[in-house]
Amino acid sequence: MVFKEIDDNLWEIVKPYLPPQKAKTGRPKADLRKSFNGILFVLRTGISWMDVPRMYGNKSTIHRLHLELCKTEAYAKIFDEMRSRGYLKGKVDLTRCNIDTKDIPSKKG
Repeated sequence: MVFKEIDDNLWEIVKPYLPPQKAKTGRPKADLRKSFNGILFVLRTGISWMDVPRMYGNKSTIHRLHLELCKTEAYAKIFDEMRSRGYLKGKVDLTRCNIDTKDIPSKKG
């Protein structure tokens, strides 16, 4: 499975939805772009958080960022932004959508 890091165009979409960097005091803060690429690496490859490659930063920092993005619903906002940009450019065709009924619960009885 090949993993491709996000490019500059996608980074400009994602960056506003990430938590703001705090003022520089003490130890340098983690690079948000590398950390976000680490999250995408885990989600794409299916490895555990303990096995995140060191090039993306500390595994605890990456996992904390993931939890923060889940809590603030940033993933949904990023996805909506990407979908709307694709739709406006004509790259997303919503006339043909498919729903998988296995995700819809049925009533018993």
